[in-house]
Amino acid sequence: MPAPPDLRALLAAFFAPAPAAGPVALLRAAFELRARSSGALTTAAMLESRRPIEGGPWCPRLFGPLEPLRCRCGRLVGPEHRGETCERCHVLCSDEPLRERLVAHVDAPFGLVHPALAPRVAALIGLSPDQLRAVLHADAVILADGRLVAQDDPAIDWDDDMSYETGVRAVRRRLAILADPELAAAGLVPADLVLTSVPVSPPGERPLYHEPHEHEDRWFRALWSDRVGRDNESISALTSRALRGARLVELDAPKIILDRECADAQRAFEAMLDLLARPPGDPARAPRPLSGWLPAPLRGEDEDHVPGTLYRFRLAGAPAVSDAHDRYVHHRAPHRPEVPRACVLADGDRALIQLGYLVLLVHWPTGHVLWTKPVTEAVLLGARGDWALFGAKYGRQLDLEDPTILRGLYALDLSSGTWLEGPYPDHLPAIFVEKDEPEDAWLTDWRGQRGAPGAEDCSGDRPNEWARSPDHRYIWMTSSPDDGAVLDTERGVAVLMLSHMREPPGDGVRAVALTGPERDEEDVELDDQVGAGIAIARPRGEWRTLLPDGRLRRDGRVALEFTGAAIECAAFDLAGDRLLLVNRDALHVVDVAHGLLLAQLDLRPLAPALALPESLPRELADLLLAHHGTLAAALAQPDAHLRELGAGDAQLADLRAEPPPHVVPSRLLGTCLDGHAS
Repeated sequence: MPAPPDLRALLAAFFAPAPAAGPVALLRAAFELRARSSGALTTAAMLESRRPIEGGPWCPRLFGPLEPLRCRCGRLVGPEHRGETCERCHVLCSDEPLRERLVAHVDAPFGLVHPALAPRVAALIGLSPDQLRAVLHADAVILADGRLVAQDDPAIDWDDDMSYETGVRAVRRRLAILADPELAAAGLVPADLVLTSVPVSPPGERPLYHEPHEHEDRWFRALWSDRVGRDNESISALTSRALRGARLVELDAPKIILDRECADAQRAFEAMLDLLARPPGDPARAPRPLSGWLPAPLRGEDEDHVPGTLYRFRLAGAPAVSDAHDRYVHHRAPHRPEVPRACVLADGDRALIQLGYLVLLVHWPTGHVLWTKPVTEAVLLGARGDWALFGAKYGRQLDLEDPTILRGLYALDLSSGTWLEGPYPDHLPAIFVEKDEPEDAWLTDWRGQRGAPGAEDCSGDRPNEWARSPDHRYIWMTSSPDDGAVLDTERGVAVLMLSHMREPPGDGVRAVALTGPERDEEDVELDDQVGAGIAIARPRGEWRTLLPDGRLRRDGRVALEFTGAAIECAAFDLAGDRLLLVNRDALHVVDVAHGLLLAQLDLRPLAPALALPESLPRELADLLLAHHGTLAAALAQPDAHLRELGAGDAQLADLRAEPPPHVVPSRLLGTCLDGHAS
């Protein structure tokens, strides 16, 4: 339903004034809309889980209830409460179309200049419209002697003592001492040409856009069927800038900071007016193409790189052990090296398992250990073909001295057990979750030099990567393993919320018994060590998810339930038909379609080989394992090397005097599907 005629006329007079209309008509429309306002926006956020946020551009308190005769919280429902305002959520219980009639406003105490008023403002202060625009955008400054110069004019000797003004505050100060007969006749003064509030039109004038997404699954449609258009995004952008600018005014921020913030708010105001001046059905107001990817600058200086082209980077070989300071400040040593940290199912019936600082490649049908390798503090991320990818704990970044090298990413050749040192192959994935502050996480495409904010509204606080699909297209990004969002790396947006897959198991769900210890929820020593038993895959368009409750869901329905033991890490194979489940006692491979246990290997013989030597301080023992994976591999080194790591002569003598340490067995015993021992 469109806005009433009188309101529509006021909105048109402000957002799309006629060329012949003078400043008086626009200012009167602005004042009238301000008088009708239901209140000021207090946040730029619009929707959370498809529900309006209090104080935002869709707030039901400001614009009316979403449903007739029902307040936001549901305390007042029905005709008997018509006209009452809820004391809890402060939303009016009404069946009138208030969301087509009510307006709000954005406070901008620092001031904004409407483009339709700019010619009059420019004429009053003796500037051309282009010069005024440059001042409002802080691209030009007015010197103490009245000269107008560019902000970066090389002919000016800029110093800290130079006096100048720029931005809307400079314009406002000059208008305050002027007079205008036309404005005076209407009871106005030139300072009124600088607006201190901006009206926000009713939600009915800027509705959500409904997209069917016929070829997507129901999980995707649940997230993206209703989308916010660019008109609402522009209101949100202006609100964000205005709130920030108002706060800087309160804090008496430095002049240069406030001028820049006012200029950014002016740009956002002009962008919003450009969109809202168009009719509601205009394609320019529609949502942007469904992609979260945005251009991202290189983290380093590379003069040879052409923006928009694929960035070719190199890897520097094996991961290095952190120095003593970083290990003391940042690195929390594994408390139990035998506990699995991550795993993948690679091609050729191979399972790669990371335990403590060691990875071992196992041919799971026979139990043969093909090789072992120390990996320091790097964490196994996934595999593709004959390559396994590892990442540093704190993410990746381009080397400051040589930006063609990407630090924090490591590729291990599964055939030879060697680390890649050289150009990164094009067929390997280059999209990872990166973090600046603990609260901020985003997807970064290092090859495409672009970034996506990811699931900032649906992945919780302090999100991180918890799992990725075997084809590396989908990444589970969350702050806790029992919820969060799955992001599509092709689109850069969330395509699935794990909370939507909470259907309880029905009758006849097949149970698969596992071997190993039960999960001890109170064992805090394992918090930093054990990755929760979660995994995702999407073979042939079907979502397959393993959640920490030990239930495997296929498109939301529980298909298998794993019982009897904890799952400390898990991974699907590339086809999504086999599932690797690992705990500290056993390795299991499961046929997902039939619910059959294909193989089970005993991992308990690994624990003695991975144990920290008790005769050494924990920090030193941990350092030896970080370099060599096992104590046996460390003691195979000459004493001079061990001394370099910090071992004293007495400690070396004690180590050499002890019985030979256990080694990783060359074969793990277990059973296969046919029941024969492997």
